[in-house]
Amino acid sequence: MSMHAGSPLASRQVLCEKLLSRVQRTLGLRAARALPLSVLGALSAFATPAAHAQDSAPLHVAVSVPPIAWMVDQLAGGHVEITTLVKPGDSPHAYDPTPRQVAELSTVPLYLAIGVPFEQVWLPRLVKNNAEMQVVHLEEGLNTRHFGSGEAHDHGHDEAHAHEQDAHHDGDHDDHDEHDEHHDEHADHEAHEEHHGEHEGHEEHHGEHHDEHADHQEHGAQHDEDEDLGEADPHLWLDPQRMQTVAERAAEVLEARLPQHASEIDANEQRLLKTLSELDAQIAQTLAPYKGRNFLIFHPSFGYFADRYSLEQHAIEVSGREPTPREMATLITRAKDENIGTIFVSGQFSQTAAKRIASSLEAEVAVLDPLAEDYLDNLKHATEALKAGFELTDSQ
Repeated sequence: MSMHAGSPLASRQVLCEKLLSRVQRTLGLRAARALPLSVLGALSAFATPAAHAQDSAPLHVAVSVPPIAWMVDQLAGGHVEITTLVKPGDSPHAYDPTPRQVAELSTVPLYLAIGVPFEQVWLPRLVKNNAEMQVVHLEEGLNTRHFGSGEAHDHGHDEAHAHEQDAHHDGDHDDHDEHDEHHDEHADHEAHEEHHGEHEGHEEHHGEHHDEHADHQEHGAQHDEDEDLGEADPHLWLDPQRMQTVAERAAEVLEARLPQHASEIDANEQRLLKTLSELDAQIAQTLAPYKGRNFLIFHPSFGYFADRYSLEQHAIEVSGREPTPREMATLITRAKDENIGTIFVSGQFSQTAAKRIASSLEAEVAVLDPLAEDYLDNLKHATEALKAGFELTDSQ
């Protein structure tokens, strides 16, 4: 039973503690001990539960996604109450906390962040509503990959390459085709100038609010630097080695918040690290024959996994948008050239484009879920699904 200041039970406990103390001072310890056991027992029963309740009450911890909730449960299950904001099937890219979750987080003492997009927007607001909440960024200092360095730029690169091929092809035709080529260049130039004008308008708007938001410029500079790299990939838990680092950091925080259970959390940590190390070795052994291979996935969520095991993912969707018809054609051409027989999808995103490509290729559709609650089984399933996809390609 939980108690709070001002509750009838808490007030009665305080009264009984004062009464017991006064009896001892008035009669002396020896005389107080001579009181009937029923009287002392009644006073003690009401005087002591507060301390016991405080020691045994679970620590309320909030996390963003199910894999981190799984990790926290592995470390301190039984001593923590976990609130997971993004439920299975939800997308952390388009997620907003519900009013009920916002209200619940107003009393949560510990939030373990992992760097998913909505945290950048909502954590400052949540902290404003709950100044006592400790926020720990488990992702800080880890080497972060960016979609822009690979997946996010694939479509643009492919489309530019297609334009180059079209221009070369047009040069071999009549003047009408040459005119079309120059027309396209003119249109590109106009689009560039329009974008430049929008950028200048944004800078002017930013200047108008500079005094009102003194720290916005520094944030904007960092944002521009990140844009050069592309959008940060938050799915670092899909690399078991990074997950080990995350677990170590979480264990340190939980031990500090639950010192009476520190030795148990430490033992759980060592067991979890061993399990993750064994999982990493098992996946590496299974996927070793396929090093350097590509796989086609709807949303580029398995980049850390691919990097760890020397694979390369090609994404159908990037930054929340489906491919244009030209990009779709390029993807289908690439998939045919590489004899890709499996298109991977996850339940958090529309599968229309993936199924359309799969139909064009007569390929299968398989699920890779970055947010599954059972972390170990999920990565084992992902490993076997990728292996089966490569085997299907090799058999064609």
